[in-house]
Parts: sequence; structure tokens; C-alpha cells
Amino acid sequence: MVCHDLDRMDFPADDALVAIVDRYARLLSDVEGELGQRGLVLPNGQSFPDHFTPDLAGARTLVERMLAHAGMDDVPLTTRVVDEFGAEAESHGCSSGCQVPVEANGAVPRLVDDGEGWTLNVPAYELSHPVVLTSTIARALGHVFLVEALPTGRPIEAPADLTADYAAVALGFGPLLLEGAYVYSKGCGGPRVAQVTRAGISELGVLTALFLRMGGHSLRAALKDLGTTQGAVLKEAHEWAESNSDLVAKLKKDPSRVAAGDYELASAAPWLVRLFQKKPRADEIPAPKRKPAPVDPKASELRALVDEALAASHSEAE
Repeated sequence: MVCHDLDRMDFPADDALVAIVDRYARLLSDVEGELGQRGLVLPNGQSFPDHFTPDLAGARTLVERMLAHAGMDDVPLTTRVVDEFGAEAESHGCSSGCQVPVEANGAVPRLVDDGEGWTLNVPAYELSHPVVLTSTIARALGHVFLVEALPTGRPIEAPADLTADYAAVALGFGPLLLEGAYVYSKGCGGPRVAQVTRAGISELGVLTALFLRMGGHSLRAALKDLGTTQGAVLKEAHEWAESNSDLVAKLKKDPSRVAAGDYELASAAPWLVRLFQKKPRADEIPAPKRKPAPVDPKASELRALVDEALAASHSEAE
């Protein structure tokens, strides 16, 4: 578990944004062609329609659902529920949710590469905490995706668990990781805020905003199912991403160019500025062309008679 300092939620500085964009671009470039169009996975009943039970059957159903969301349901993966010593367990931990569960000194490897497939070990005490459970599964699937998708011999960029977070966002799990990056809970010792991701909440906000913009996903839909803190972070990051449409387009079309440094970052423009910045000024708007009034045949005939009479009168006067 990592405890949060409030200043860690500040929007990343320019040098941090460059580091985030560069790493994400390298990832997208390395796995180009393997991602395709990924959907946005939200912590709601639409993304997770299955009834969850805090046991092995429930964990396996959840993992299968998340594999399908990630487009990885063809990857052989076995889910086990284990205690902190690695033995298979069915205990449910703290049913009241009074404590944020964490791995016990890394005694149980989260993920095991079996050569022909994978084994995902889910600590039993996570079954009672859906935010932690979905976040850690998403991160594990991000790691599996990297191993399966990277070119042969290409190592995962260090630190591997941070790159796995980036991969999980690219698979559509950004909202789940945002929830896991800021887990608020109450217990006997008072309120606590924990982080079960390697990437911080502001970093994940930037990555998720880029994912939304690249995929044309709805910010409103994401905000609807996020906590207040997570929503505020994502909203600010989305404003920044909207101000960097050129960067978003390059990441989508040719991330290798971004990875090579071929981009510039703009500061987030206020939404009113973005709303009106593409509209022409009043002096640039051409005056509307007026259509000629329709011709009335009777009026034209009367006009001709009047003109003829006036001409005759003028001749007599001369």
C-alpha cells in the first residue's frame, strides 16, 4: 500500500507530462497493430453485468470478463484464490471493507508465466474489495498483454509494473486504475487513502484522457461512474488533452513520431477559449446574400402601362 500526499494530485508539470507522453508513445509504437480499437471499461453494471460472489467462482468469472474486455480471451490463463503463503484459500477477508488489502510482503507472486499460459493468483483478502480487485487484475492483464504483444526479444520497459499500468490504460482499463490509485476507506484507526497502482492518480488521469480522446470515448460517461477525486483529476486532464489535439492525432496515427519527440505540448486552454477559438471574428463573417424579391406579373404589366402613359404625356408636352 502507498499512502497519498495531497500535492501528488496536482496536475503534472511540463517535464512530467513529457515523460508520460514519451513512455505512452513508446508503448503504443512497440505494440502497434496489436491494440486495435479498445472499448472504455467502466466500474458499472454495463461493463460488469455478471453477479459477483467473493469466492473462486466469482474471481474466475470476473477475470474472464476482463480478458474479454481486453480482447485477450484467447490467452490461456488460470485464476487461483490463495492465502498469503500461496496455498489455495476461500477466506473472504474483512467483509465490512474496513481495510484496504495489500499483498503480504510479495510472498505470493501475482502472476506466473507457465510457458504455455499464465496463472493469476488472487489473494483471498482482495475478494471483499472490488476496487482493489479490479485494479490489480487490470494491471496483471496489462503485464500479460505486454509479454504477448511485444516483438520477440523486446523487454518490457523498466519499471515493468509502471509500464503494465500504461498498458492497462491502453486496453481500456483507465477508469479502473484511477479508482485504484486513490482508495479512500474508513477503519478503526480513522480514514485512510491508499494507492494500489504504480502510476499516480494524476499520471493515470493524463493517460486516460489521451485514451478517451484517441478513441472518441465520452468523458461524461466516464465521470458518471468515477469518484469525486478521480473525476476532478480526469476532467482537468481531459481539458489539457483537448488543447493538445495535434498530439492526440499523432499518437493515434503514428505514435513512433511522438516517441521520437516530434510533437509540442500546449497548456490547457480554458473551455470558453476552446469554445470560441475556432469561430471567425465578426468582421470576417461575410454579409448574407439577399435573395431577389419574387416578380409579380400583374405588377410588371401595370408598371409597363404607367411608363407608356408617362412617355406619351411627355411627347405631347414637347
